[in-house]
Amino acid sequence: MEKEKKTNYLLMGIGNLGNLLIGLAAMRLTSLLDDSTGYGLAFAGFLLVIIYQDYLEKKVGIQNRERYISRGILVIVFTVLAFVLYSPI
Repeated sequence: MEKEKKTNYLLMGIGNLGNLLIGLAAMRLTSLLDDSTGYGLAFAGFLLVIIYQDYLEKKVGIQNRERYISRGILVIVFTVLAFVLYSPI
């Protein structure tokens, strides 16, 4: 694999990790404060950041298949961590 492609994958992973951490922090904050308005705003902002990141990944030249796999992994990890960390059980 060429060096530029490896760098793109590394940066894509760092961006997804950042999105994951921001999403989990928003979940924690809204669960502690029981703030439905804050949850809605955090969710909307989180979606907008993901849309913008997807746009940037298109501009860099990352293929659709790789972007979808990356997003799928992000959604699965986020869902599992959100349930494990913030479930009322």
